[in-house]
Amino acid sequence: MLVATKPRGPEWLLVMGASILFDPIDRPMMRRARRAALKALARPDEDETVDVDPVVQLEDLGDALSLALIVEGARDWCDVAVKQVDEDGNAILVDGEPVFETLAFSRAALDMLLTDPVIFDAIDAVYVMPFAQRERAKNGFAASPNGTGVAAMPAADIVSSPAPPAAIARSGARRARTGSTKPKRKPRTASGKP
Repeated sequence: MLVATKPRGPEWLLVMGASILFDPIDRPMMRRARRAALKALARPDEDETVDVDPVVQLEDLGDALSLALIVEGARDWCDVAVKQVDEDGNAILVDGEPVFETLAFSRAALDMLLTDPVIFDAIDAVYVMPFAQRERAKNGFAASPNGTGVAAMPAADIVSSPAPPAAIARSGARRARTGSTKPKRKPRTASGKP
């Protein structure tokens, strides 16, 4: 059965005490993010003869994809602030506590925020990862509690083990004739010769 879901609208997500308004991730956004991630990872200045570890490449691609999705999806925020600092870069303190200034939403402010790996990971965890998990579940690749994904499980109409002989006898079923080429046993004669 094909089940359609209603399109979702922008949603406020709580991230480290702040709220960020995100557009839902959709297919066109995902395609644009993939192109942006691949473009960001293109390294024409690097020597092509140097082998790059595939695991590192995959991690870099995942980070670039998440970054592209976050940048495209973020629309607004509230309760985002930065510490006020003096000319020397020291935090300004009042009564021993740092002073914060509310940060207005802008692309430049978002880019600055995403340079902090802790903030990037927190936003990725509430915005991109839930989308990725929903997509895996829809495609039958979500892990089950015992570690076997739905895609690896046999269909419901496939028998995984034969019925026990007692159940066959109770049902009145007869054994099916097969085209077996196994020779039939011959009865022994009294002398023991065939």
